Amino acid sequence: MVVPLNDMLPFATGERKLAACVLLLLLELFLEGADAVPNQADIENHLELGKEFLARGQLADALTHYHAAVEGDPNNYLTLFKRGTVYLALGKARFAIQDFTRVLELKPDFAAARIQRGIVHLKSGEYEQASEDFEHVLQEDPYNESVNEHFRRIEAAIE
Repeated sequence: MVVPLNDMLPFATGERKLAACVLLLLLELFLEGADAVPNQADIENHLELGKEFLARGQLADALTHYHAAVEGDPNNYLTLFKRGTVYLALGKARFAIQDFTRVLELKPDFAAARIQRGIVHLKSGEYEQASEDFEHVLQEDPYNESVNEHFRRIEAAIE
């Protein structure tokens, strides 16, 4: 039902009417936003769309959907990891490191996140941080050839 503004605010004129109108609009937007809390089905839909866009190489679109999934469930380490890898593919290393770090706060033994974070540090010339991540992985998997190769790259860069 649409009620004319003059009927709703008969006492207001000029700037007061405008201010009241803005407040009513903000209240309406707030109330609409309260219903916008994503449910698990919404999150799963965003994850599926993110996966599809990623497979097609549409990284910005994939990021949009992974971001929405993270907003819906900010403690899902796998979703954060997926978003971090997309950030990395887009060249947004700082955001990738933030996501990988959050993943490791949630699941410290998630080696893939630690390796990816180490690679970002390595590419950024942050050899000490990269070494820490790689050493942590090698404690659990000393024969990880990929991580051992990254260590050789650090040694070569330092020399």
